[in-house]
Amino acid sequence: MRRYPVWDIRCDQPYESLLEALLSSRGLNWAALAINPEHLHAPELLADLEQGAGRLEQAIRKGERIVVFGDYDADGVTSTALLLDFLEEAGANCGFMLPDRHRDGYGIRAASVEVAAQQGAQVIATVDNGVSAFEALERARQLGIDVVVIDHHQPQDQLPPAHSLINPNRRDCAYPFKGLAGVGVTFKVVQALSQAFMAGDQRRRYLNGLLDLVALGTVADVMPVLGENRVLIHHGLKTLANTSRPGLRQLKVAAGCGDRPLTTSTIGFQLAPRLNVAGRLATPELALRLLRAKTDSEAMVLAEELNTLNAKRQQLQRTAVQEAEALVSPEDLESERIIVVLGDSWDLGVIGLIAGKMAERYARPAVVCTENGEQGLYVGSARSIPGYDIGAAVSACAAHLTTYGGHRGAAGFSLAPAAFEAFRADLIDHAQAQLTPEDLQARLQVDLVIQPRDLGLHTVEALGRLEPFGNGNQAPVFALRDCRLKRCDRIGKEGTHLKLGIEVGGQSCTAVWWNQGEVAGKLGVGQPLAAAFELEEDTYTGKGAVQMVLKDLSPSPI
Repeated sequence: MRRYPVWDIRCDQPYESLLEALLSSRGLNWAALAINPEHLHAPELLADLEQGAGRLEQAIRKGERIVVFGDYDADGVTSTALLLDFLEEAGANCGFMLPDRHRDGYGIRAASVEVAAQQGAQVIATVDNGVSAFEALERARQLGIDVVVIDHHQPQDQLPPAHSLINPNRRDCAYPFKGLAGVGVTFKVVQALSQAFMAGDQRRRYLNGLLDLVALGTVADVMPVLGENRVLIHHGLKTLANTSRPGLRQLKVAAGCGDRPLTTSTIGFQLAPRLNVAGRLATPELALRLLRAKTDSEAMVLAEELNTLNAKRQQLQRTAVQEAEALVSPEDLESERIIVVLGDSWDLGVIGLIAGKMAERYARPAVVCTENGEQGLYVGSARSIPGYDIGAAVSACAAHLTTYGGHRGAAGFSLAPAAFEAFRADLIDHAQAQLTPEDLQARLQVDLVIQPRDLGLHTVEALGRLEPFGNGNQAPVFALRDCRLKRCDRIGKEGTHLKLGIEVGGQSCTAVWWNQGEVAGKLGVGQPLAAAFELEEDTYTGKGAVQMVLKDLSPSPI
């Protein structure tokens, strides 16, 4: 029944103030979580900012053709929409290009530069990509096109030959906050550039009106919800709640959250997947057209199309995960510390999602590969667990690969079919050398063993002071001992989920456990349990009630 063999409990001591105990358990303080304008930094602190903004200003004023080259995910599409919004507001001669995941892969390529040149581009602005595009930027230099790179990904030791490269993660960049998403860096460029075209209240209102896009892209890209991002997301959620963009209004309706308070979870689980699915299964232009739609009728059609695609993606993902799990034997789990599977016809748009599900289920790094029929190569996506740098692991096997890239948590690559078995063997050897059996134990981070008196709406309301939640400041996970199970019902289609009644310390509380319906047969009324959970308001039974959103149940003491 227990999903996590190990619960890492940060604080298991009596406390007077739940919030103070929670902050202390995380090594945070109120200053770190303050929504403070002082956390906003001057754009000019970004290396190359003045040079890049100056080149864009010159192009706008001279009517030179500017092509914005984005990416196919939510961060890349919101970045593209934001920069195009400003360029059009400033009267620029501009257009855009977005890569096709299946045909082009990630980032700007030399062929894309040549297409932009045919369209008359004199300046290319890459957003959420470009920092590693050496071949493409060299081709742009040969064609006399100035490239302004606006990116946030980690650069290599050397930088490509760009006109200017604006990225807070450049080693020579003194910008104090390194956690901006691509859309955040794009916003800083527009913030600086707008000084040349707007003034006073007009400029302030315009920039504030872009924060819905900034919040969307930042949360979707799972950037840290700390420092400058806390300010941008906090105000961006307010802008998003009352957005003037027809596309975002209709997207909220299609996602079923049009009349509910917006949080980072709303973005992460409802809005962002519907933006990302365009690049996964169709073309990212669908998502961009939605963000740039001028009327509700146009936006409604696009939002519904994305909603339908998202449902298709969910089904493809479910089927592919089942097929991938069927390829993993108990013997594999016993002998190998990384999962490497190859599927015949999994869609490239879902292999990263499959890898994430596999890593979560089996508590070990997972690599999922499938064939790209257009290029005759195998394409792979990898997701990792804490303590294992999957980007470095893939890089260590680069001799077998055609392309590759990534970071500690995720990586992507392509390779010739003939190289797959040798690549797989080397990757397994790397994991065997780096990982221990203890690393492969699924672990649940629990912030605090809560006192029964705090199992109420007053706690949910107090936790609001810590929002917005997200990477670096996750929604708190609590634990309770000495619980008794009062009832257990399967709910949802095919009994997929559980709804439970739990009693502790003389108090009763409802609990839900998503996607754990099969556990019902292992639970008995009256059974003593320990529970790990998030706490939220129960909006279905009336104001004042709370419910546990279970992460795990333990029949044994913790």
